[in-house]
Amino acid sequence: MRLGALALLPVLLAGCMLGPDYVRPEVARDALQAPSLHRAGAAKVIATPPANRWWDELHDAELSWLVDQALSNSPSLRAAGGRLRAARELSAQRRAERLPQVGAMAGGAYVQAPDAIKDSVRGIGDEIAAGDPQTGQAVRNAADDLDTDIYLAGFDASWELDLFGRRRRAVEQSLAEAEASEAELADAQVQLAAEVGQVYANYRGLQARIEIARRSADASAQALALTEQRRARGAASDLEVERARGQLQQNQATQLPLEAQRDAALDQLALMIGREPGALDARLAAAAPLPSLPAQVKVDDPASLIRRRPDVRQAERALAGSNAQIGQALSAYFPQVSLFGSIAAVATSPGDLGPDSASTLVAPFLRWSVLDFGRVRAQVAQARAGTEARTAAYEGTVLAALQDANTALSNYGAARRQVVVAQQAQASADRSASLMDQRYKAGAASLIDALDVQRQQLTAHDNAAQAQVQQVVNYIALQKSLGLGWQGANAAQPATAAR
Repeated sequence: MRLGALALLPVLLAGCMLGPDYVRPEVARDALQAPSLHRAGAAKVIATPPANRWWDELHDAELSWLVDQALSNSPSLRAAGGRLRAARELSAQRRAERLPQVGAMAGGAYVQAPDAIKDSVRGIGDEIAAGDPQTGQAVRNAADDLDTDIYLAGFDASWELDLFGRRRRAVEQSLAEAEASEAELADAQVQLAAEVGQVYANYRGLQARIEIARRSADASAQALALTEQRRARGAASDLEVERARGQLQQNQATQLPLEAQRDAALDQLALMIGREPGALDARLAAAAPLPSLPAQVKVDDPASLIRRRPDVRQAERALAGSNAQIGQALSAYFPQVSLFGSIAAVATSPGDLGPDSASTLVAPFLRWSVLDFGRVRAQVAQARAGTEARTAAYEGTVLAALQDANTALSNYGAARRQVVVAQQAQASADRSASLMDQRYKAGAASLIDALDVQRQQLTAHDNAAQAQVQQVVNYIALQKSLGLGWQGANAAQPATAAR
C-alpha cells in the first residue's frame, strides 16, 4: 500500500497549481447594469445593437473602399498582425514544453591514444617478456591496437513533471498574452477605420469650403468690376475701388490654406491605405458631398459596449497573463523534478550496433534552489505588484471607455444641434445678401455695407460647411467609442470578453 501511495504521489501533485486562479475584477457595476449610457438620452439615439461595419451605414462608396483598403494594406496593421502571430507561436511553444521531449543521436569517432600511454604499455610488455616472451610480445602488440573507431546510435527523452503548475501557469500566461495581442490588433483596426473616416470627411468638407471661397471670390471680382465701371462714370471713388479689390484679395487668400489642407488630407489617406503621396489625387479629385448620416443612430447598453471594446479586452487579458506569473514565481520555492531516459548502442564498428551493444538509462533529476538570498521572494513580490498594476490599469480602461462613449454622445448631440443653427444662419445671410445686392445696385446702399454683408454671407456658408463636417466627424468618433470597426470571426460577440 505504501508503494502504491508513493507511485500515486506524482499524479496527485501534478494536479496542484500554485498561485491565485484568475477572476476578472468587477468595475463600475451600477453603470454596466444600466439599460443605456448616461448621455444617450440627450443625444436622441435608439437602444439597438449597432452595425460593426459602421462605414457601410453612410452609403459612400469611396469611404467604404478606403476603409477596406486600409484594413487590408495599412503598414501599422501589418505590424500588429506580426506581433499577434509571434504571440500565438509563443503560446504553442509553451504548450509543447509540457510534453516529453524526445531526440535521436548518432555519431562516430576515431580515438587515437596518446603516445605516452602507448610507450607505457610497451614498457610493461618488455618487463613481461623477460619472463614470458610470448605474453610480453602480445602486450607490446596491444599498444598498437589502442587506436580505435567508436560508433554510437540511440534515443533520449526528458520530461519535467509539472508538480506545482509552473508549466501550466506559463501556458496560461502565453495564451492570455496572445489574446491580448489579438485585442491589440482589433483596437488598431477600430482606430484606423475611424481615422480614415474622419480624414475623408474633412477632405470632402475642404472641397466644399474651397468651392464656397471660390464662389465668394467670383462675387468679389464682379463687385470690383462693377465698382470700376461706376468710378469710370464718376459714381464711385478710388477708395471704393481699393476696398473692393481688397475684398477680392482676402477671399483669394482664404482659399490657399484650404487647398493645402486638402492636399495634406489626400496624402494622409494614401498613407493609411499603404500607398504613396499623390496616389489618390485622381480618384478623389471630383467633388462629392459629405457621407450621409443614418436617420437613426444605434447605441446599445454599457455592458455590451465594454464586452465589445478591444482596448478593454486587451487590458483584461494582460491582467490575466500577469496573474499567471504569480504562480510561476511561487513554484520556484519548490523543487523541479525531471525524468531522463536514454537507449544507446555503442560499438567499434557499425555492424556491431544492435541489441547486444545497447545500454539503457532511466534517471530522475531534482533541482531545488535551497539558498537564493531572497531572489524567489523578490520575484513573487514583483509578480504580485505587476498584477496589482494591471488590475488598476484594467479598471481605468473600463472607466475611460465609459467616459469616452458618453463624451462622444454629448459631442454628437451638440454637433447635430449646431448644424441646425448654422443652416438657419446661412439662410438668413443669403436673404440679407440678396436684399443688400438690390439696394447697392439701386444706389441705396454703400459699397462698405455691401462688402460687409458679403463677408457675413461667406462666413455663414463656411460655418455651415464646417458644422456639417463636424457632425460627421463626431458621428464617427461615436462609432469608435462604441468599439466598432474591428474585423474578426465573431466581431459582434467576442468570446474572450465574457471570461
